[in-house]
Amino acid sequence: MNQAAPTRAARHRLRWLAPLTGTALLATVACGDDSTEPDAESGAETRVISHELGETEVPAAPERVVALDPYASLPTALAADATVVGTSYQPFGDPFPPYIDETVAGDATDVGWFTELNVEQIATLEPDVIIGLISFVEPYHDQLSEIAPTIALPLDDMVWQETVTTVAAAVGGAEPVGAELAAYQEQVDDLAAQLSDAGIDQETVSLLNIRALDDLRVYTRSCAAAVLHDLGIEPHLHDETEDGENAVRLSVERLTDADADHLFYFVGSTGTNPEDAQSTFDQVAENPLWEQLDAVTAGNAYPVDPRWWFNCGSLAAAELILDDVAEALLHGQAPAA
Repeated sequence: MNQAAPTRAARHRLRWLAPLTGTALLATVACGDDSTEPDAESGAETRVISHELGETEVPAAPERVVALDPYASLPTALAADATVVGTSYQPFGDPFPPYIDETVAGDATDVGWFTELNVEQIATLEPDVIIGLISFVEPYHDQLSEIAPTIALPLDDMVWQETVTTVAAAVGGAEPVGAELAAYQEQVDDLAAQLSDAGIDQETVSLLNIRALDDLRVYTRSCAAAVLHDLGIEPHLHDETEDGENAVRLSVERLTDADADHLFYFVGSTGTNPEDAQSTFDQVAENPLWEQLDAVTAGNAYPVDPRWWFNCGSLAAAELILDDVAEALLHGQAPAA
């Protein structure tokens, strides 16, 4: 058995899944939508959750939860101490992102990816609540709603904190998740002050996702972009993003449009075969335009892990992004895995 020290993602995972105490920011979580938290004195057995597909009444303390995606609903449900009986395993590589403890989540039955969700399997799990990103829920909403109250989460990554709040309320875990939201805000405030003192908040930062030679994306409204925004940094090209889009799409011929003082880049995405994505990056890195990027020549191009820079709809992922930003912008080092 490998006895090496845990990776940074593993350390976050262990802290994230440790028992949580405290009531800081509980009111904020409860008040994100007055309908999502019942009156404690009333002894209400249900609460109404407003979500992407309407309003749904759920048990106040569900005992069995199906979290349909491993990025937004699953990590927050686990942080809320919910019993997750079913979830969707990732289509490539490990079944879960590295910030999720597989010894805990691995007890959950794989109910299939959103392209082929196994509704019959979900029914056998007898959940009290089903919750997931709208891309997982909407195609099967009527069938799922016959099984249990079903909540659809937004794909808008800029509101990931509101999504965390919704999940926490839906699974009855506002208190532990509220404490984590408060801890995240403290980290943001501390790092933002350090970046400001160093004058880095006045420099430009680009978020480049390399998928294919004709599909390079500079993210401006992703959850990673939202973390930068929390730090007082507006991502490069944010004012050139079309309505309804979360990125500016480029071909390799326009690679220099992605240039900035600092460049965080990650390879591939959830639906991309990692080997294909790495092959694409190798071709991009060999292109003369890559060496023309100011961030590259200045040593300010930082490879980061798409497992939390792309799939980052949770507090655990956001905290890893904060670590990466601090390592790169304050210390000039590529973030360690």
